Amino acid sequence: MDHPTYTDDEELDLIRLAEIDKLMNDFEDQVAETVKLEPEVVSISSELPAKVYKSNDKISNSLPDLMGQGPQDLRIEGRDSPYEITTRVTLSWESLQSISKDLQMLTEDQRFSLFDRSVFDAVCSLFYSGTVYFTASTVFKTMTGKGPEAKVTESQKKAVTESIEKCRYCNITVDFSQESTYYPELKNIGGDQAASASFSENLLNLRRMTIVVNGKKVEGWKILSKPMLFAYSLSKKQIMSFSSHLLNSPVSKKEDIIVIQDYLLRRIQQMRRRKQLTKRSDRIILMDTIYKVADIPKEFSLKVRQNKKRRLRDTITEILKYWEEMEFIGGFEFLTQNREIQKILILFPGENAEDFKDPT
Repeated sequence: MDHPTYTDDEELDLIRLAEIDKLMNDFEDQVAETVKLEPEVVSISSELPAKVYKSNDKISNSLPDLMGQGPQDLRIEGRDSPYEITTRVTLSWESLQSISKDLQMLTEDQRFSLFDRSVFDAVCSLFYSGTVYFTASTVFKTMTGKGPEAKVTESQKKAVTESIEKCRYCNITVDFSQESTYYPELKNIGGDQAASASFSENLLNLRRMTIVVNGKKVEGWKILSKPMLFAYSLSKKQIMSFSSHLLNSPVSKKEDIIVIQDYLLRRIQQMRRRKQLTKRSDRIILMDTIYKVADIPKEFSLKVRQNKKRRLRDTITEILKYWEEMEFIGGFEFLTQNREIQKILILFPGENAEDFKDPT
């Protein structure tokens, strides 16, 4: 079975992304020159990126917890760093009075969810693959690895549209002055703001417009400038790259399942980067963390919560079996304690579960 490699090419992907990022520094000027000449309606290709990218820095990983909390000082340094490095981040919505009618739902739910973050990463993946114009369907297919001809339901398009609009009206301010003294490459992320080791902008700088897809007019967006948060992650080489085929597992593509698959993908890729480590803990994913990511409401009855957890484990099994067939992993094993599944042991090709048993 012919599959792409998932370890050796990630560094090459980062190099390629960095080269693309340099070319994007002139992108805003090009937009400014063409925006008045741009037709009201544009046609787009149905081609989708072969690679998807997910930011994996401390700020991106903290987005849902940062919303509306005011300025937050994040500890940026790695576990083994001898330094204490702090970066200040503020994440907030623009004034609700300035938000479009389509975003009235923000008055009811002003969170920034893990699904919103997955949408953000998908738009960044499209941009760095050379896409400027896109639709909600394009983003959903990028998030799920679906082919160009795949059908996207109205409810799926609505969920993605709301997330894209959230990103349009979600402002992020990052002051990485202290961090840049340890990571000089941060000053190369582009733009005048970067020269002062800070930036403040909306997560996605987009213009909503009409786009023609297969002869039909639909609503879509144009990317006006590169997303600075993604450029920040890229400058630190804290970007994960994946073959889009890995996202096309045979499970439901509901919002909560997309979030769980995204979480598993990130965790396993982190393991791949530390593949030489042989401790059992280096191959473990905790079910309690997955349940937290799934956000199963505590007010549900015990029976309902147990049924949801069981269905979630069935879904995880399908995803992991698919990745095993794709040779992304070599195998997996659910670990129980007191007759309850509490952990997942992830194995890579050539590894044996016996090599990762608890020491006696």
